[in-house]
Amino acid sequence: MTALTLPHVTIAIVAIYTFGIGIIAVLALIPARRKDAAEFGKTLGTAVALIAVLTAMFWLGPYALYLAMPIMVARITFEVDAVRIQSNPRLLHLALFFGGWAFLTMLDPIKKDLAVPLWVVLFAIHLLREERDKTRGQIVTDLLVFPILPAILLASGTVNPTLGPLLLATYLMVEIFDSFALFFGAMWGRTKAFPTLSPNKTVEGLLGGGFALLTLSLITAAALGLPLLPTALTAQLVGVLAVVGDLAASRHKRISGVKDYPQVLPRQGGLLDSLDSWIAAGAGITALHTVAQLW
Repeated sequence: MTALTLPHVTIAIVAIYTFGIGIIAVLALIPARRKDAAEFGKTLGTAVALIAVLTAMFWLGPYALYLAMPIMVARITFEVDAVRIQSNPRLLHLALFFGGWAFLTMLDPIKKDLAVPLWVVLFAIHLLREERDKTRGQIVTDLLVFPILPAILLASGTVNPTLGPLLLATYLMVEIFDSFALFFGAMWGRTKAFPTLSPNKTVEGLLGGGFALLTLSLITAAALGLPLLPTALTAQLVGVLAVVGDLAASRHKRISGVKDYPQVLPRQGGLLDSLDSWIAAGAGITALHTVAQLW
């Protein structure tokens, strides 16, 4: 067996997106599905551009990540604060503060180790105060629980030589899950999974996305000589966390009565609309890796 490397992940990205383009091409040949194929193709185009940029950052090395990931944290902080704390004139200051926090965490692994228990404590406080306390402090705690602290955790993991390729693979797995959940949901979805938080998600779509993720992950792992059981467990964890991240991001929008975060990507809305699942899954992987290292 071999360890996961950046070339492995890049090969998998090219192969799986080529497979996705092939599926869309086949659908385009079916008259009744040409409209679906066109919509899938537009969405895939944006996804390909985003993963190409992300892959290039990992190939360029730590310095590119030191620049890009704090910017990502700052942007998603700005977006979620703009939705939840709409009247605050210091949104840019908050964004810069948490972007700087992400940069410092990337430089110092000890700060990443401290971020995990901090997130646990804030999550516990959030649960205890959720129903009876709607103060500004509760809103800030809410935003730190997701997406700000998870985004900082994710950023800190990207510059770890061992963890970096896995986090890029996590993004690929999230995209596989989301794409096939959309595909199966559009083709055969009937049962609403989360009618209030995310009415477009169906049970059939989620099951199809999970099955596709597990299948493609195992095929890719076998082709690259990677261990199958850890791959299967990681794929299932990523699928679950991807749903959690998407619902958590949708919850902020539902509370504020908006459809999308401030737009930055065409057809995708805000950056958080595109990265919410990766933030949750990547933070989960980073946290598990941190705990394992400390153990």
